Amino acid sequence: MKTKLALTILGGYNTLMGLIMLAMPGEFASQAVAEHVASDANVLECFTLFHYGLSPALLMIGLTLLLIRKSAVETAKNALLAYAIGTGVLISLFFTVFSSAEIMNFSIEMAAPDILAFGLSLFAYLKGK
Repeated sequence: MKTKLALTILGGYNTLMGLIMLAMPGEFASQAVAEHVASDANVLECFTLFHYGLSPALLMIGLTLLLIRKSAVETAKNALLAYAIGTGVLISLFFTVFSSAEIMNFSIEMAAPDILAFGLSLFAYLKGK
């Protein structure tokens, strides 16, 4: 697989998610909050603020991946490895911390895009040219 294609897909996904999260943090918050605490305005506000904070990080990751698409293969592979490691940590947090937190409305469907991104980054790192 060409590293440029993987960087384009991952960069586009992260950039898009960063922009959407910035535009609709309340929607993301209401999906993430467990039903039994959804009526607590403070909890919902904390989740909304969390998504406001997360959106620039995703935007930065996405734009970085898009801007390094034309770099040397070794540089691209290093970026893909870094992305795979970071996403691997995220997924492990999803299934340990988030899944056991009573305040979270976590399901595997919420993690599916990140699992796919992890697989793509790892595949492109191992098979990159």
